[in-house]
Amino acid sequence: MAELNDNLAGGNLRDMKNLYQRMIEEIQDYAIILMDKNGIILNWNKGAQKIKGYSEKDILGKHFSIFYLEEDLKNNLPQKLMKEAEDTGRAAQEGWRKRKDGTRFWGSITITALHDDDNKVIGFSKVTRDLTDKKKAEDNLRLSEERYHRMIAEVQDYAIILLSADGTIENWNAGAEKIKGYTAKEVLGKKFELFYTEDDKKSNLPSKLLNEARENGKALQEGWRVRKDGSRFWGTIVITALHNKEGEVIGFSKVTRDLTQKKEAEDKLAAYTAELEIQNSELEQFAYVASHDLQEPLRKIQTFTGLIQDNLDDPEFVKTYFAKLDSSAQRMAELVKSLLNYSRLSQHKEKEYEDKVDLKTLLKEVEEDFELLIEEKKAVIESHDLPVVYGNQMQLGQLFSNLIGNSLKFSTEKPLIKISSSLVNKYKIFEAPKTLIENKYLELKFEDNGIGFEEQYSQKIFSLFQRLHGKQTYAGTGIGLALCKRIAENHGGYIYATSELGKGATFYVYLPYSKYAGKAIN
Repeated sequence: MAELNDNLAGGNLRDMKNLYQRMIEEIQDYAIILMDKNGIILNWNKGAQKIKGYSEKDILGKHFSIFYLEEDLKNNLPQKLMKEAEDTGRAAQEGWRKRKDGTRFWGSITITALHDDDNKVIGFSKVTRDLTDKKKAEDNLRLSEERYHRMIAEVQDYAIILLSADGTIENWNAGAEKIKGYTAKEVLGKKFELFYTEDDKKSNLPSKLLNEARENGKALQEGWRVRKDGSRFWGTIVITALHNKEGEVIGFSKVTRDLTQKKEAEDKLAAYTAELEIQNSELEQFAYVASHDLQEPLRKIQTFTGLIQDNLDDPEFVKTYFAKLDSSAQRMAELVKSLLNYSRLSQHKEKEYEDKVDLKTLLKEVEEDFELLIEEKKAVIESHDLPVVYGNQMQLGQLFSNLIGNSLKFSTEKPLIKISSSLVNKYKIFEAPKTLIENKYLELKFEDNGIGFEEQYSQKIFSLFQRLHGKQTYAGTGIGLALCKRIAENHGGYIYATSELGKGATFYVYLPYSKYAGKAIN
C-alpha cells in the first residue's frame, strides 16, 4: 500500500492504469469485455476465454451477438440490451448463451454504458458470469417440486388437500375429487368442515382436530364423512401442521383415505361374531328350557299319575287330578309348540325376506284379529304414515301381533297404543349391537299406557319363557317377545324396550334402510 501511494504521489498514473488493466485481464470467474458503441468487441479477458471458449485472437473485432442463440438473434435481444443500457445506463439479464464449441451455458450478464466527458455513449462494458451449475440445480429443484406437486395432484387413492391456518381449502388433488366428489373449482376457498356430518359439526370436531394438530404437530381420526352427493364414506384422516422458519403454524396438510370397504368388512365380521354369540346364547336358553321349563309340567304329570294310581277307588279324587293332568299336558304342548315356532324362525333364509310388506295394511289385519279384545277394552290404536318394507309378511305380522297383543294384555285402563315410524342414523340407536351393519335404519315405535315394567328387566323380557308376571294374572307362555327379537334379527334389525313401572312401555324396532321400500315417513 505504501508503494502504491508513492506511485500515486509520483504521478505514475500510467502504471496504475496498466495495473488495473492487468487485474481485469487476469480475472477468470467473470467474462469482462469492452465493446464499442456498436457492440464490436475491443477487449477480452481470461475469464471470457474460459467461459466462452474463444481466444482473444478469435474474437476481437467481432460483434458480441456471436454468443447468443438463434431465437435470441431473431428477437434482436443483443440490440435491445444495448439500447436499454444506452437509455438507462445499464442492462441486466440471465439466459442461455453459446460457447465457441456450440455448447450452452447459463449466463448472468450486465451491460454498462461508457460515456465521454460530454456524456455521450462511446462504448459498453459487458460482464458475464457462468451460472450453469446454479441454473441446473434450480431447474432440478423446480423439476423435483413439479414432479412432487404432480404426484400429489394425480394420486387417486388418497385425498390430499392443503388448508390455510383457519381451515380454508387452498389445494385439491385428483384423489380428493374421486373420494369426496367435488371438483377443485367447487371446493377451493371453502372450509374443510364441509365434509363432516352434522353431528360432527355440532360437536366442533373439525376445529378440535385443527387445534390438536396445531398443538401436537398432527391429528389422526377415523369416522364417517360426507360426499358431495350426500352419501357417506368411512375415512381415516391425518392432519399435519405446516410451520414457517419461525415455527409459526401457517397451514395444514390433510390426507384422507377411503376405508369404507374395510370398515364394512370389519362390521360384517363383527356382526357375524355377534350372531354366533346370539346363537350360543339361544342354545343355552334351549338347554335351560329343556332342563327346567319342560321338566316342570312333566314332573307334575308323573306326580299326578302316581297319585291317581294310588287313589283309583276315589272317583272324585281321580277326576280332580285327571283335570290337573290334562292342564299340565296342555301346558307342555304349548311350550313345545312355542319352541317349534321359535326354532322355525331361527332357520333364516334370505329369499323369504324379499317380499314387499305394507305395514299399514299389516296393522289393519292385526287390528281385525284383535277386534273383540279392542272393543272389550275400548282400546285406541293410533298410527302415522307406516311405510312399505321388504321382508317376511308372516313374521312381521307376528311381530305386530305380539307387540300389540302385549299392550292390550298388560293394561289396567283403556289401552292407548301409538305406532309411528322414522329414519334414524345407526349411531343414534341405543346400545346398537354389532349385528347392525348399515348406516341408516327405519325405526318403528310402539308406545302404550299399560302397566309397564322396571327398567332392569328391559333385556330379560326378550329371553325365552321369561315372565315378569304370574300365569294366574296374565296368560301366555312368555315367548312372544323372544319371537319379536328373533324376527327383528332375521330382518337384519334390532329391538329394545324402555319402560317405567305403572307408566307404560315403548318398544323400538329397527329395520335396515335397505328394507325400506317407499311411502312417506315422518
